[in-house]
Parts: sequence; structure tokens; C-alpha cells
Amino acid sequence: MTTQHPGLVNVFDRPRDHQIKRDAVLRAAANMFNKRGYAATSLDEIAAQFNITKTSLYYYVGSKPVLLQKCYEVTLDYCDHAMEQVRGQENSGLEKIVNYLRMIILEAPNRGPLAVVNEFHCLPDEARDEIHRRARKLDENLLALIEEGIADGSVAPVPTKIAELLLMGALNWIWRWYEPDGPATSEEIADCFVSLFIDGLRVGAEAR
Repeated sequence: MTTQHPGLVNVFDRPRDHQIKRDAVLRAAANMFNKRGYAATSLDEIAAQFNITKTSLYYYVGSKPVLLQKCYEVTLDYCDHAMEQVRGQENSGLEKIVNYLRMIILEAPNRGPLAVVNEFHCLPDEARDEIHRRARKLDENLLALIEEGIADGSVAPVPTKIAELLLMGALNWIWRWYEPDGPATSEEIADCFVSLFIDGLRVGAEAR
């Protein structure tokens, strides 16, 4: 007997577009990889979320390493898009940081939890370097926003690399416990995140 994830619509229960089914599998897989880790998650368990066989799952996503790769690519594609949007804004560095983080968190109800991009050693050999490069570039872009904020006076003179690592660590941890049908909305999570983590970057916070 299989148990479907609460709030997960089974897109395999009727004829649907191939891409819709594939996207649903990627969302379910990302959620399981985040909460249990890659090694502890099997393709059989992911397939069971949709009451399909592992063989059917292969048709949509291929092997388990390729599935992880696709989950990471979805995350990086959206984060790259969000970063590009905020970098083009005529806002202070701090406002750009806030807007970027809120875009990531608030999109969760639509896209599902983003995969935490950290198990690089589990990726296919041919994809590992590119995924790592893209993840590193996102870190560098967030670091640049912090430095921009310090330069324009909107961000307190904090150790930039430490601040970037703390922000990304806290953001990534959301996807380890987030549930689309949980007690907190994405808006509430985003507001709390800004209050707890971003307010400490504001100029004047270091004097409190």
C-alpha cells in the first residue's frame, strides 16, 4: 500500500501532458531529497507517491543521479531568474537582497520546495562541474549584493562572506521542513525570515 504526500495531486491518475507529470515528479523528488537525503531516498519511494512503477518513473526522469541533476537544474534556473530580476532593479543593496529572498520563498506554493543544492558527489559525472559552477555563481552574486549594500550605506559593515553563508544556510534549511499545506504560509515564512535575518544587516542594527 502506498501513501501519497499530503497535498500532492496525483497527475498520473488521468491522461496529462508529459511535462506536467515530469514537473510533478521533480517536485516530489526534491521534497524527499531535502528531508531524507539522496542516499536514503529510493526511486521506488518516489514512484509510490504517484502509484506508478519505478519503470514508469524512468520514462519521465531517467536514472536517480539524473533525477537529482534535474531537481538541481530547476532550482538553479529559478534562482538565476530571481537574481537577474533583482540585480536590474534601481534599489539599494539591502532592498535587492530582501526582494531576492522573498521571491525564492514566496514561489514555494507554486513550484513546491526547491532542491537544496549540496550533494554534488551524487550527480552524474558530466553534470557535476556545471551544477557546481552555477551554485557558486549564485553565492557570488548574493555576496556582491551584500557588498553593494555596504557601499551604498543600506547594509551595516558586516563580514560579507560570513553574512552570505548564514543567509544561504538559513534559506536552504527552509526546504528541509517546509510543507505546502503546513501551518505557516509562504508569506508568513518570508516575513519571519526578513525580520530575523535581514534586519540584522540594516544600518543601525549593530548599535542595538
